[in-house]
This record gives sequence, C-alpha cells and structure tokens, in this order.
Amino acid sequence: SRAVPMFNLPPVLVYPISCSIVPLISAARGQGDTKRVGTIMESSLRTAVLIGAPCALGMTVLARPILSLFFTGAEAIDNAAPLLRLLAPSTFFVCILAVLTAMLQSCGKERLPLVSMCIGAVVKIIGSFVFIHLIGIYGAPVSTFFCYITICSIHLFFVRKHTGLTIKTGTVFVRPIFCAVLCAAAAYGAYFVSSSVLSARLATVVSIAAAIIVYVAAIFLFGAVGEDDIMLLPKGAKLCGILKKMKLLRK
Repeated sequence: SRAVPMFNLPPVLVYPISCSIVPLISAARGQGDTKRVGTIMESSLRTAVLIGAPCALGMTVLARPILSLFFTGAEAIDNAAPLLRLLAPSTFFVCILAVLTAMLQSCGKERLPLVSMCIGAVVKIIGSFVFIHLIGIYGAPVSTFFCYITICSIHLFFVRKHTGLTIKTGTVFVRPIFCAVLCAAAAYGAYFVSSSVLSARLATVVSIAAAIIVYVAAIFLFGAVGEDDIMLLPKGAKLCGILKKMKLLRK
C-alpha cells in the first residue's frame, strides 16, 4: 500500500538518535552519573516526541495531498488516503518505541523488548480479527494503533522500573504535542487556502512549509526544546551556539 512507506518515514528520523544514546547512557551509567543518565533519557524521549508528533498529525490532516505529492494514480491514492489517516497516529508511538528500546538496551535489559513485542503481536492479531470483521480493511490500521500503544506502554513500564526514570509529562509530552497541534492546524489551514489558487502539489508544498515555520516558532516560543535536546542531534554543539546567539534556546 502507498500508505505504508509514508508510515515508515518518521521513525527513520528517530533511529539515529536512538542509536546514539546507547553509548551515551552506558558511559554515564559506568561513571555512576545517574543525573546525566536521566537527562539523556528525558531529552531523547522528548526529541522523539518532537519528531513523531508533528509527522503523525501532519499525515493525518493532509493524508491525500501528501500521497499525491509522492505517488501517481488518483484511484490508488483515494484508496490509500483513509488508510494513511488511520495509520498515521501509530507512527508517533513507533518513534517513541525506538528510543525506549534503546534505553532498555543501554541498561542491559535487551531481552525485555521481546516481551513487549510478543504481547503487542497478540494484541495486533486479536485486534485485526475483531476490527477487520467490524469495519473491513480499515480495521488493520486501527489494530496497528492498539498494537503499538500497548508495546509503548509496556516498554515505558520497564524503563521506569529498571532505570527509575521520572518523566516530566509537561515538558516531554504536553508542550511538544501542543506545538504539533498548532503545526497540523497551520498545515490544514494553509492547504485549504492555497489549494483554491494553486495546483494540488504546489499547495501541499506551501502547506508543509507553513507548518514547519509555525512548528519551529512554537517549540521555541513555548520552550518545548532545550539545549540537551539539540545536543543529541548531528552538529548539536554548533546548533546550540547559533540558537544561543539568537536567544532562542532555554537551558
């Protein structure tokens, strides 16, 4: 399906971060620096939310325009758009899952994710049987959503149990998701306005650009991103220096 490649795209942006935190956490644990371990974990989880939330909401509100931007065939796109709209929220949990799995691996609990995955697989199988019977093909993405939210919940339980991580819900989830909602609203509004005067593809590009501008402005305005988060990115130190000069970065 054309919806699946789009679903898999946001997690690709998170995987480099999940790979980079394993040696960082392992080194901090080896030094007995529990504060540093907590800082890395919280920042990496917040970064996953910052990436996953706008992608998930953006693909939900602009499912068909985004598919039209990358694929051809109006009928196939019409069929894939509702599936992507239902599948998109799950990509948020896949992004979180990548980071939580890396946390468990860095703490020597690499077998625990298998437990979560097995339980998630059972949820997926049962969910597919129930929802596909009730609503047809649209039941597949719905069961996928329940599968990933189950895996994430169990992963999070394991992380809190074995690392003692205390998640600040406001800074890790609430602020980034609020900014992502503004991003999605900007994308939908920009497409609604521009599609009346521009071609569908150009209107999609304009709406994505508007969403990015609004999102970047929002995450700095509402303090959804900090120095520790930027340091996890490639060339993080250089980016931090630039943002500090612009007085956009909080500690």
